[in-house]
Amino acid sequence: MNKSNILRIATFNIRFDFNNGAIAPSIAKTVNTAGERPWHIRRRRVADTILFHKIDIVGLQEALKNQISDLEALLGQDWHWVGVGRDDGKEAGEFVPIFYNKTRVELLESKYYWLSETPDVSGSKGWDADLPRVVTQTRFLDLITGKKFWFINTHFDNTGSLAREESAKLILRQSQDLFKSPDPVFLTGDFNCQENEEPYKLLTGKKYANNNDNTNFASLSFADTRYEISNKSIETSYGFSNTFTGFSSSVESIRIDFIMVNNNNLETQNVKVLNHGTMPNLYDDNLYISDHRPVIADLIF
Repeated sequence: MNKSNILRIATFNIRFDFNNGAIAPSIAKTVNTAGERPWHIRRRRVADTILFHKIDIVGLQEALKNQISDLEALLGQDWHWVGVGRDDGKEAGEFVPIFYNKTRVELLESKYYWLSETPDVSGSKGWDADLPRVVTQTRFLDLITGKKFWFINTHFDNTGSLAREESAKLILRQSQDLFKSPDPVFLTGDFNCQENEEPYKLLTGKKYANNNDNTNFASLSFADTRYEISNKSIETSYGFSNTFTGFSSSVESIRIDFIMVNNNNLETQNVKVLNHGTMPNLYDDNLYISDHRPVIADLIF
Protein backbone atom coordinates (compact mmCIF):
# COMPACT_ATOMS: atom_id res chain seq x y z
CA MET A 1 0.00 0.00 0.00
CA ASN A 2 1.10 3.53 -0.77
CA LYS A 3 0.69 5.33 2.56
CA SER A 4 1.33 8.85 1.27
CA ASN A 5 -1.36 11.21 0.03
CA ILE A 6 -0.16 10.53 -3.52
CA LEU A 7 -2.51 8.22 -5.43
CA ARG A 8 -0.75 5.98 -7.96
CA ILE A 9 -2.97 4.80 -10.81
CA ALA A 10 -2.17 2.72 -13.87
CA THR A 11 -3.47 1.21 -17.08
CA PHE A 12 -2.24 -2.13 -18.40
CA ASN A 13 -3.40 -4.34 -21.26
CA ILE A 14 -2.30 -7.75 -19.96
CA ARG A 15 -3.06 -9.69 -23.20
CA PHE A 16 -5.73 -12.35 -23.08
CA ASP A 17 -4.90 -15.97 -22.30
CA PHE A 18 -4.86 -17.47 -25.79
CA ASN A 19 -4.86 -21.01 -24.36
CA ASN A 20 -8.17 -20.42 -22.60
CA GLY A 21 -11.13 -22.25 -24.06
CA ALA A 22 -13.28 -19.10 -23.76
CA ILE A 23 -11.54 -17.74 -26.86
CA ALA A 24 -12.41 -19.32 -30.18
CA PRO A 25 -9.40 -21.32 -31.45
CA SER A 26 -9.52 -19.51 -34.79
CA ILE A 27 -9.15 -16.14 -33.07
CA ALA A 28 -6.38 -17.32 -30.76
CA LYS A 29 -4.42 -18.77 -33.66
CA THR A 30 -4.80 -15.60 -35.69
CA VAL A 31 -3.54 -13.21 -33.05
CA ASN A 32 -0.90 -15.39 -31.37
CA THR A 33 2.65 -14.34 -32.22
CA ALA A 34 5.94 -16.22 -32.17
CA GLY A 35 7.32 -14.33 -29.17
CA GLU A 36 4.25 -14.77 -26.98
CA ARG A 37 4.51 -16.96 -23.89
CA PRO A 38 1.47 -18.62 -22.27
CA TRP A 39 -0.41 -16.83 -19.50
CA HIS A 40 0.66 -19.32 -16.83
CA ILE A 41 4.26 -18.16 -17.44
CA ARG A 42 3.41 -14.45 -17.64
CA ARG A 43 0.91 -14.14 -14.79
CA ARG A 44 3.38 -13.99 -11.88
CA ARG A 45 5.32 -11.17 -13.57
CA VAL A 46 2.13 -9.21 -14.26
CA ALA A 47 1.18 -9.37 -10.57
CA ASP A 48 4.74 -8.54 -9.51
CA THR A 49 4.69 -5.45 -11.74
CA ILE A 50 1.58 -4.14 -9.99
CA LEU A 51 2.97 -4.87 -6.54
CA PHE A 52 6.55 -3.67 -7.14
CA HIS A 53 5.41 -0.30 -8.46
CA LYS A 54 3.05 0.09 -5.48
CA ILE A 55 0.06 0.84 -7.68
CA ASP A 56 -3.14 1.72 -5.79
CA ILE A 57 -5.63 1.22 -8.60
CA VAL A 58 -5.22 -0.12 -12.12
CA GLY A 59 -7.47 -0.47 -15.14
CA LEU A 60 -6.72 -3.70 -17.01
CA GLN A 61 -7.72 -4.68 -20.53
CA GLU A 62 -8.13 -8.08 -22.23
CA ALA A 63 -8.54 -9.95 -18.96
CA LEU A 64 -10.45 -13.22 -19.11
CA LYS A 65 -12.15 -14.56 -16.00
CA ASN A 66 -9.41 -17.11 -15.29
CA GLN A 67 -6.79 -14.35 -15.52
CA ILE A 68 -8.73 -12.23 -13.08
CA SER A 69 -8.92 -15.15 -10.66
CA ASP A 70 -5.17 -15.70 -10.98
CA LEU A 71 -4.37 -12.06 -10.29
CA GLU A 72 -6.78 -11.93 -7.38
CA ALA A 73 -4.86 -14.81 -5.77
CA LEU A 74 -1.40 -13.48 -6.66
CA LEU A 75 -2.01 -9.91 -5.52
CA GLY A 76 -3.25 -11.00 -2.12
CA GLN A 77 -6.06 -10.28 0.29
CA ASP A 78 -5.67 -6.49 0.19
CA TRP A 79 -6.81 -6.45 -3.42
CA HIS A 80 -10.24 -6.63 -4.99
CA TRP A 81 -11.67 -5.97 -8.45
CA VAL A 82 -14.80 -4.90 -10.26
CA GLY A 83 -15.90 -5.65 -13.82
CA VAL A 84 -18.05 -7.78 -16.17
CA GLY A 85 -17.47 -9.80 -19.32
CA ARG A 86 -18.12 -7.81 -22.44
CA ASP A 87 -20.03 -10.59 -24.24
CA ASP A 88 -22.90 -10.99 -21.79
CA GLY A 89 -22.43 -8.55 -18.91
CA LYS A 90 -21.52 -11.49 -16.67
CA GLU A 91 -18.47 -13.69 -17.19
CA ALA A 92 -18.25 -14.32 -20.94
CA GLY A 93 -15.51 -12.74 -23.01
CA GLU A 94 -12.87 -10.22 -22.07
CA PHE A 95 -13.24 -7.89 -19.08
CA VAL A 96 -11.93 -4.37 -18.56
CA PRO A 97 -11.66 -4.83 -14.78
CA ILE A 98 -10.47 -2.30 -12.26
CA PHE A 99 -8.22 -3.79 -9.59
CA TYR A 100 -7.79 -1.74 -6.44
CA ASN A 101 -6.05 -1.94 -3.08
CA LYS A 102 -8.81 -2.05 -0.47
CA THR A 103 -6.55 -0.56 2.20
CA ARG A 104 -6.15 2.60 0.09
CA VAL A 105 -9.49 3.10 -1.66
CA GLU A 106 -13.07 2.06 -1.01
CA LEU A 107 -15.46 1.26 -3.86
CA LEU A 108 -18.62 3.37 -3.58
CA GLU A 109 -20.47 2.48 -6.77
CA SER A 110 -20.04 0.90 -10.18
CA LYS A 111 -21.86 0.64 -13.49
CA TYR A 112 -21.22 -0.70 -16.96
CA TYR A 113 -22.19 0.38 -20.43
CA TRP A 114 -21.36 -0.83 -23.91
CA LEU A 115 -19.73 1.19 -26.66
CA SER A 116 -22.60 0.94 -29.09
CA GLU A 117 -25.78 2.66 -30.20
CA THR A 118 -27.50 0.76 -27.37
CA PRO A 119 -25.08 1.25 -24.45
CA ASP A 120 -27.42 -0.29 -21.88
CA VAL A 121 -27.70 -3.59 -23.77
CA SER A 122 -25.20 -6.16 -22.52
CA GLY A 123 -22.97 -7.53 -25.24
CA SER A 124 -24.10 -5.03 -27.88
CA LYS A 125 -21.68 -4.28 -30.71
CA GLY A 126 -21.57 -0.77 -32.15
CA TRP A 127 -21.03 0.81 -35.55
CA ASP A 128 -18.27 -1.00 -37.50
CA ALA A 129 -16.76 -2.68 -34.44
CA ASP A 130 -15.50 -6.22 -34.76
CA LEU A 131 -16.38 -7.12 -31.16
CA PRO A 132 -18.50 -5.86 -28.26
CA ARG A 133 -16.68 -3.30 -26.12
CA VAL A 134 -17.57 -2.41 -22.54
CA VAL A 135 -16.84 0.42 -20.11
CA THR A 136 -16.32 -0.07 -16.38
CA GLN A 137 -17.29 3.12 -14.53
CA THR A 138 -16.65 3.36 -10.79
CA ARG A 139 -16.58 5.82 -7.95
CA PHE A 140 -14.06 5.50 -5.13
CA LEU A 141 -13.24 7.06 -1.78
CA ASP A 142 -9.56 7.67 -1.10
CA LEU A 143 -9.16 6.42 2.47
CA ILE A 144 -6.11 8.62 3.16
CA THR A 145 -7.25 11.98 1.81
CA GLY A 146 -11.00 11.46 2.19
CA LYS A 147 -11.49 12.61 -1.41
CA LYS A 148 -13.90 10.92 -3.83
CA PHE A 149 -13.15 10.34 -7.49
CA TRP A 150 -14.49 8.61 -10.59
CA PHE A 151 -12.45 5.97 -12.39
CA ILE A 152 -13.41 4.81 -15.89
CA ASN A 153 -11.67 1.99 -17.76
CA THR A 154 -12.23 0.74 -21.31
CA HIS A 155 -10.79 -0.84 -24.45
CA PHE A 156 -11.70 0.56 -27.88
CA ASP A 157 -12.23 -1.67 -30.90
CA ASN A 158 -9.13 -2.62 -32.85
CA THR A 159 -10.64 -2.70 -36.33
CA GLY A 160 -13.52 -0.22 -36.57
CA SER A 161 -12.36 3.36 -37.06
CA LEU A 162 -15.92 4.69 -36.89
CA ALA A 163 -16.49 2.65 -33.73
CA ARG A 164 -13.46 4.27 -32.08
CA GLU A 165 -14.65 7.76 -32.95
CA GLU A 166 -18.19 7.12 -31.79
CA SER A 167 -16.90 5.42 -28.64
CA ALA A 168 -14.94 8.57 -27.75
CA LYS A 169 -18.07 10.68 -28.24
CA LEU A 170 -20.16 8.28 -26.16
CA ILE A 171 -17.71 8.36 -23.25
CA LEU A 172 -17.74 12.16 -23.33
CA ARG A 173 -21.54 12.21 -23.29
CA GLN A 174 -21.67 9.67 -20.48
CA SER A 175 -19.12 11.68 -18.50
CA GLN A 176 -20.72 15.12 -18.73
CA ASP A 177 -22.70 14.71 -15.50
CA LEU A 178 -19.55 13.46 -13.78
CA PHE A 179 -17.67 16.54 -14.96
CA LYS A 180 -20.18 18.75 -13.16
CA SER A 181 -19.18 17.34 -9.78
CA PRO A 182 -16.07 18.50 -7.92
CA ASP A 183 -14.74 14.94 -7.95
CA PRO A 184 -11.91 14.20 -10.41
CA VAL A 185 -12.72 11.86 -13.29
CA PHE A 186 -9.96 9.52 -14.44
CA LEU A 187 -10.11 7.63 -17.73
CA THR A 188 -7.78 4.72 -18.50
CA GLY A 189 -7.63 2.29 -21.35
CA ASP A 190 -6.22 0.85 -24.51
CA PHE A 191 -7.77 3.16 -27.09
CA ASN A 192 -6.27 1.52 -30.18
CA CYS A 193 -5.51 4.95 -31.60
CA GLN A 194 -2.59 7.34 -31.59
CA GLU A 195 -2.44 11.03 -30.73
CA ASN A 196 -2.86 12.16 -34.33
CA GLU A 197 -6.12 10.24 -34.73
CA GLU A 198 -9.64 11.49 -34.22
CA PRO A 199 -10.67 9.53 -31.09
CA TYR A 200 -7.73 10.94 -29.10
CA LYS A 201 -8.44 14.44 -30.40
CA LEU A 202 -12.10 14.11 -29.42
CA LEU A 203 -11.33 12.91 -25.90
CA THR A 204 -8.77 15.66 -25.32
CA GLY A 205 -10.69 18.41 -27.11
CA LYS A 206 -7.75 18.82 -29.51
CA LYS A 207 -5.81 20.30 -26.61
CA TYR A 208 -2.52 18.85 -27.85
CA ALA A 209 -3.10 19.37 -31.56
CA ASN A 210 -0.99 21.85 -33.48
CA ASN A 211 -3.70 24.29 -34.44
CA ASN A 212 -5.05 27.72 -33.56
CA ASP A 213 -8.20 26.45 -31.86
CA ASN A 214 -8.85 28.62 -28.79
CA THR A 215 -11.60 26.40 -27.38
CA ASN A 216 -11.91 26.41 -23.60
CA PHE A 217 -11.27 22.77 -22.75
CA ALA A 218 -11.90 23.06 -19.00
CA SER A 219 -15.32 21.43 -18.85
CA LEU A 220 -15.46 19.68 -22.21
CA SER A 221 -12.86 16.98 -22.25
CA PHE A 222 -10.02 15.02 -20.69
CA ALA A 223 -6.35 15.88 -20.39
CA ASP A 224 -3.53 13.45 -21.08
CA THR A 225 -1.55 13.03 -17.85
CA ARG A 226 1.66 12.54 -19.84
CA TYR A 227 1.60 16.22 -20.76
CA GLU A 228 0.27 17.63 -17.50
CA ILE A 229 3.12 16.98 -15.04
CA SER A 230 3.09 19.77 -12.44
CA ASN A 231 6.19 18.62 -10.56
CA LYS A 232 8.74 21.21 -11.65
CA SER A 233 11.65 18.93 -10.79
CA ILE A 234 10.41 16.35 -13.32
CA GLU A 235 11.09 17.45 -16.88
CA THR A 236 9.00 14.89 -18.74
CA SER A 237 7.40 11.46 -18.62
CA TYR A 238 9.68 8.68 -17.36
CA GLY A 239 10.62 5.61 -19.37
CA PHE A 240 9.32 4.73 -22.79
CA SER A 241 7.32 6.87 -25.18
CA ASN A 242 5.35 4.03 -26.75
CA THR A 243 3.04 1.59 -25.00
CA PHE A 244 2.35 -1.18 -27.53
CA THR A 245 5.29 -3.38 -28.51
CA GLY A 246 3.88 -6.70 -29.63
CA PHE A 247 6.01 -9.63 -28.49
CA SER A 248 9.01 -8.77 -30.63
CA SER A 249 11.46 -5.93 -31.11
CA SER A 250 10.67 -6.09 -34.84
CA VAL A 251 7.09 -4.91 -34.24
CA GLU A 252 6.53 -1.18 -34.68
CA SER A 253 5.85 0.26 -31.23
CA ILE A 254 3.15 2.91 -30.86
CA ARG A 255 1.46 4.86 -28.06
CA ILE A 256 -2.19 3.81 -27.68
CA ASP A 257 -2.62 3.40 -23.89
CA PHE A 258 -3.52 6.53 -21.93
CA ILE A 259 -4.30 7.80 -18.45
CA MET A 260 -6.51 10.89 -18.60
CA VAL A 261 -8.15 13.24 -16.12
CA ASN A 262 -10.98 15.69 -16.77
CA ASN A 263 -9.71 19.16 -17.58
CA ASN A 264 -11.74 21.21 -15.14
CA ASN A 265 -10.12 19.50 -12.17
CA LEU A 266 -6.70 20.33 -13.59
CA GLU A 267 -7.65 23.93 -14.26
CA THR A 268 -8.97 24.40 -10.72
CA GLN A 269 -6.02 22.40 -9.34
CA ASN A 270 -8.34 20.01 -7.54
CA VAL A 271 -5.94 17.37 -8.83
CA LYS A 272 -2.31 17.61 -9.94
CA VAL A 273 -0.20 15.19 -11.94
CA LEU A 274 3.11 14.70 -10.15
CA ASN A 275 4.65 11.97 -12.31
CA HIS A 276 3.95 9.90 -15.39
CA GLY A 277 5.84 6.92 -16.75
CA THR A 278 5.70 3.96 -19.10
CA MET A 279 7.33 0.86 -17.63
CA PRO A 280 9.12 -2.06 -19.33
CA ASN A 281 7.28 -5.20 -20.40
CA LEU A 282 10.40 -7.18 -21.36
CA TYR A 283 12.49 -9.03 -18.76
CA ASP A 284 16.10 -10.13 -19.16
CA ASP A 285 15.11 -13.74 -19.72
CA ASN A 286 13.50 -12.54 -22.95
CA LEU A 287 10.01 -12.78 -21.47
CA TYR A 288 7.42 -10.26 -22.61
CA ILE A 289 4.82 -10.17 -19.84
CA SER A 290 2.37 -8.61 -22.30
CA ASP A 291 2.35 -7.02 -25.73
CA HIS A 292 1.68 -3.69 -23.97
CA ARG A 293 3.71 -1.75 -21.43
CA PRO A 294 2.05 -0.63 -18.20
CA VAL A 295 1.51 3.12 -17.83
CA ILE A 296 1.58 4.80 -14.40
CA ALA A 297 0.63 8.26 -13.13
CA ASP A 298 1.04 9.77 -9.66
CA LEU A 299 -1.69 12.20 -8.65
CA ILE A 300 -2.45 14.37 -5.67
CA PHE A 301 -5.77 15.92 -4.74
